[in-house]
Amino acid sequence: MPKGNIKGGKKHKRNKNYASENKTLRLKEPGQEYAKVINCKGNCRFDVLCCDGKTRAAILCGAMRKRKFINQGQLILVSIRDFQDNVCDIIDSYEESQAKRLKSDKEIPDTFILGEENPYDNNDDNIEFVTDLPPEDIDDDFISVNKNSDNSDSDNDSDINIDDI
Repeated sequence: MPKGNIKGGKKHKRNKNYASENKTLRLKEPGQEYAKVINCKGNCRFDVLCCDGKTRAAILCGAMRKRKFINQGQLILVSIRDFQDNVCDIIDSYEESQAKRLKSDKEIPDTFILGEENPYDNNDDNIEFVTDLPPEDIDDDFISVNKNSDNSDSDNDSDINIDDI
């Protein structure tokens, strides 16, 4: 007889995602800083802006690889290396609700902006779309040609030869 699932079936699996809401909030210790992800480079490497004002290269620790996903603009907890000041290790990530709670508890400085900016909302291309064209910009020859072609099609329906197509 097969062993099957010990913990339960369909209803047990349905509630497995709710455990993250009750997760305890991990605060920083000496040698650790809160940081915001600026750029995702790939291969579990990121550029982060720490609360102390420095930009560092961050590497995702092995325990978090393939288990947690880090996105641009997300708040994380990093451990700063003693022998390399410009490199740090990511040891924890925070969801939006946890980040707001940290900011309300004054763990993160007020100058540190979280989640208000959208990385996909860049209007740097300076393209303007004009919808109201004055009538003098429209080419009169184009309009007259289209009017003539509409009338000629209805007269020449009987002159169309299918073999020519």
